[in-house]
Amino acid sequence: MAQEFGTETQSQSAQRMYNTRASNYEESWHPGYSQRFMALVPLSAGHRVLDLCCGTGLEAFIAAEAVGEQGEIVGVDVSAGMLEQLRERQEREPKLGQRIRTFHHDVTDLGGVPGLEKGSFDAILCSCAFVLFECPAEVVAHWKEYLKPGGLVAIDVTHEWNLRSGLVLEQVAKRLGVKYPSNRSWIKSIESFKKILAEEGLVVEKAVPLERVSGQGSVFYGVDEVDKQYEYTMNSSLTQNALFESFKVQAKPLFREEWEKIAVDGKVESVDTSYVYVARRP
Repeated sequence: MAQEFGTETQSQSAQRMYNTRASNYEESWHPGYSQRFMALVPLSAGHRVLDLCCGTGLEAFIAAEAVGEQGEIVGVDVSAGMLEQLRERQEREPKLGQRIRTFHHDVTDLGGVPGLEKGSFDAILCSCAFVLFECPAEVVAHWKEYLKPGGLVAIDVTHEWNLRSGLVLEQVAKRLGVKYPSNRSWIKSIESFKKILAEEGLVVEKAVPLERVSGQGSVFYGVDEVDKQYEYTMNSSLTQNALFESFKVQAKPLFREEWEKIAVDGKVESVDTSYVYVARRP
């Protein structure tokens, strides 16, 4: 049964959103972006890689090619629907697929994954998912425990002005005191996540902005487009299969207020950029 929007845990909202999107997730900009993301990650033959929020396996299969026959990819995701897509691809591509093991589990609680040993991975990947977590620093601290000394994390977060309508709705949810499926308000610049990584004891090697993530580039919306942007956001994957009529009624006037606050010369800019970070455990 669908839950009321704003009452779900982070894990529950991720399952709702991504189970719905799983069958057509790759019919999007994601495959091309995964290639760009992985081009920044220095993997070698024989590496053991932990792919968190592995989804349909876009990064996992690229990593499987890089680590070779002696390497291994362990993928963890909370969405059964996304993992089903990955496992179907394993059957279609057995040479690479046999290098990948998958687990259906919450990535913020890796202690519950059978046989997952701390200090045993050369690399941890997380693409297009980190902004879902409520407590970014706690997640980094938890994941770091699974790296070997000298092992790396490769994680992306969105630009502080990416998908502005979603950010506005996140602010509205905070004003109404309800939970929201993502957490991006802490991102103020490319430095924001660098600071978290450093504070958790990792040495940042790269912080790279990837532009035109979706291929669209930056877009400017007029203040007068607020209702269109509101409806678009309220009917996006953020709310799919959730009961949100009560929230929708309360949120609309607040959305307008917040939209008008961020406008500059009557326009709201939405930036099509993500930041990719590579950092090592000393």
